Amino acid sequence: MTQPLEGNFNPAFHFLGLIQKAVADGITRHCVHPSCPDVYLVPSEHLYYSTARDIQALRSLCLAAPFDLDVKPLPDWHPGPKKEADVQAGRMVIHRKTQTESAELVGRPLPELLWYATLCASEGQLLQGCHADTPVHLMACPDFSRFFHRADDPILAAFMLDANVALTSIAAATGIPLPQIFDFYNACAIIGLIEVDNVFNPANYLPGLLEKAKADRQIRRCSLAGGLPLFIAPAESKYYTELEPAAFGKLCATPLSGLEVTIVEGGSGKEELVQVGRTWVRRKKEAALPKLPGHPLADLQFRAVLYASQGRLLYGYQLDTPVRLNGWPDKALLRESASIMDERYIFPLTAYMTANKAFSLPGIAQATHLPLDRVIDFHNACALAGLLEHPG
Repeated sequence: MTQPLEGNFNPAFHFLGLIQKAVADGITRHCVHPSCPDVYLVPSEHLYYSTARDIQALRSLCLAAPFDLDVKPLPDWHPGPKKEADVQAGRMVIHRKTQTESAELVGRPLPELLWYATLCASEGQLLQGCHADTPVHLMACPDFSRFFHRADDPILAAFMLDANVALTSIAAATGIPLPQIFDFYNACAIIGLIEVDNVFNPANYLPGLLEKAKADRQIRRCSLAGGLPLFIAPAESKYYTELEPAAFGKLCATPLSGLEVTIVEGGSGKEELVQVGRTWVRRKKEAALPKLPGHPLADLQFRAVLYASQGRLLYGYQLDTPVRLNGWPDKALLRESASIMDERYIFPLTAYMTANKAFSLPGIAQATHLPLDRVIDFHNACALAGLLEHPG
């Protein structure tokens, strides 16, 4: 039987769709299936909680349709054996601990469950809206030290990192059955590791997280494993970090799926009860931000796009479209870039693209004697910053 080349796997018909819905609306859910341990989806923490020590114990859940599950929204649920509670007794406020769920619940990163649920539910069907004969590129290798995987998955990852080819060509080159390649591709796509036709999608990188932070106004801490953090503080329109330039660039160039991202409590208008002498006073929580100079979030977006583009043009733009700049990037950003070797190329580009008429990107590369991929990176950053003109 010939394998269909157009995708028809619909996550909404599986537990996977429920996880995606939780990630989208941010509401904690308690999911129960009679054949496996309960699961708590906690998207605000980017975690899921379960008593299962091996993710394969959740296979029945991942294969189940949403209507076969008992799902309860729990907006105020927090994991742990005990939690703090304030109880009023007459005129006094008493701070005491109350018992909650079992202490055996273990929290694990939500992408691990997204990945495993996709591998289970795909069953050899390609994700809907995808085509097996369209060239695709794997942006980063899945973390096989954490993610469940089969014997051939690392082989597929290595091949797809080095090539921008169709899934059918991958099957022919590796000898791995196409249904198995579909499962692997789907899992990579669901956690944001796939790019199609070598087009740059900012949503898969730090700029995508910036947009989410601006929308919900919550402080986020981002880091690579074992690296120094970067804090995004949307209410202040600033970011904070002690990262050296090379480490900063590496963090910006890493897809969101490869970053450790957590929400920092405080700084969002929430109140806490604090004892001052014999009196309990309500006050706003202080944000757990480092005592460092802050930098404008707009500068972070510009530099994040600069590093993450990696020579890939933004969707909807063409190499041969003439462009020029309608203004210089922010002066504070330029001062910082002047001290960073990898960013100094933006100065000749800025000067040329403001002083001359509009040219195509290859034309600008030729005139400035800079690699085309650098011109594309700068173009993308300027496009998202609103600095580009497209004369008629």
